[in-house]
Amino acid sequence: MDFATSITGRVSSDACTVKPINFTDLASVSLSLRDLPPDDRRNDAEMDPFFIEELNKLSMKERDEVLQDVHGVSDVMNENPVTIQAKVVQMKQALDQLPLKQKSAYLQALQQNEHYVHNPKFLLMFLRADLFNVEASALRFVSFFEHKLQLFGRDKLGRDILFCDLTEDDIACLESGYAQMLSGRDRAGRAVLCLLPMLRKYKSTENRLRAIYMVIMFALRDVETQKRGMVGIAYNVGRDHTTDREAVWKAAKIVSILPLRFTGVHYCFDDERVKTLFNLAMYVFNRNARMRCRVHCGSHMECIYHLMTFGIKSSDFPITTSGEKRLEAHHDYVRKMRQSENIMDDGVDRIIIPGPLDVLLGRGKPLQKHDGNLNYHYVVEGYHERYEKASKLEKTQIAKTIVDKIHEQGGRFLKQDDAGWVEIDDEAARNKISHTFRNHRIAARTALKKAASTQENEVETAPVDLRRRSPDLVSFQSGNFNSLELGDQKRRKVSG
Repeated sequence: MDFATSITGRVSSDACTVKPINFTDLASVSLSLRDLPPDDRRNDAEMDPFFIEELNKLSMKERDEVLQDVHGVSDVMNENPVTIQAKVVQMKQALDQLPLKQKSAYLQALQQNEHYVHNPKFLLMFLRADLFNVEASALRFVSFFEHKLQLFGRDKLGRDILFCDLTEDDIACLESGYAQMLSGRDRAGRAVLCLLPMLRKYKSTENRLRAIYMVIMFALRDVETQKRGMVGIAYNVGRDHTTDREAVWKAAKIVSILPLRFTGVHYCFDDERVKTLFNLAMYVFNRNARMRCRVHCGSHMECIYHLMTFGIKSSDFPITTSGEKRLEAHHDYVRKMRQSENIMDDGVDRIIIPGPLDVLLGRGKPLQKHDGNLNYHYVVEGYHERYEKASKLEKTQIAKTIVDKIHEQGGRFLKQDDAGWVEIDDEAARNKISHTFRNHRIAARTALKKAASTQENEVETAPVDLRRRSPDLVSFQSGNFNSLELGDQKRRKVSG
């Protein structure tokens, strides 16, 4: 099997045959083709050759990068502050050079609020999305404002979109879980976007697009998500799967112009008739996203198991293997979105979705079951004996060593507020570690006392039960055979 077939092929749920994904020939297609009406259909036979050729033209390095990204074993991109500053300046210059007709909405936003539009942090989001390709970032930037104008109107171009800007139908769609971020990251520490048409609740396609916009833009406030990229899942499984070509087309377009970089895309479906909807989205995605696409055909259980092989935890997924919904995490995400509007300008960088090795401070079983917390307690346990014998100064050094070890593994110490998670400083982390050792000590003492108390109760209650029986039976069951012999002697004397 060649590389193209290994990427584009899929194993059918009812037969072990590999079938290629159909794709359009984009070699001779201009950028304007992405604006073709959604009812434009292509001959499937014409779609395959270019995509396969495009895949087989990848260099060995590109192939390795694709496979590492898709399977969740890639690293976060390295950034140089000096290079970042230079790229931001270059992007502003590239925006100035674009034709006026191509950046009408951008210019309107600039007139409304230049500080918002040219905020370096905002520009950096788009640069990261295109791996610091200045020209591509500038094109994405102006397209972003064009779509923002269409979705929310001219008066909102120069500021962030708030909950009060949404209609009741928008909010209903948002809360339905149609578009949501999974509560946990994948094994590479990347946030996971999931679109679930079967959960849709809307009156128009625009409701869906605004829901997608709000969910993604809130997730992108997390710098770690910008750096690591995002995994996308289009989950079209179940009785209520969508067949709306226009909605799929527009959803793919809005996702493609937002400042996110897909490091993996998965399309799950259980009906061959809806597979062509995935090809429709491929018109819009850029080359990097296309190379990282996978398709999975099967039931809820089969598709979820497929996703698990790519580093996505089934416990984080909003649909169970039996098809039941789990929306508690999404509702908490929406609540944080609302709360964040009250503290938008406090200058604190929040983590929206904790990483797999982050240590989450707080109480409750969900937090204690988090992978990062389990790893943290494992690390702490390894220093338990040394800590108990150490002096005060040595205990501080041990705590510092543990903090460094968690950081080296890629973890952070996070505390939660109303709008997300905030990283605490090293001193607060060391205090947390000291508190953990103290809790372990108290728990050990409590366990010893409980064990001792249980033994005492057994000793105290045993004679009470035995007294209800005959003295000889008591002696026999307690193993006191001398008492049995003395009893026999007394009985012989009495009888004599």
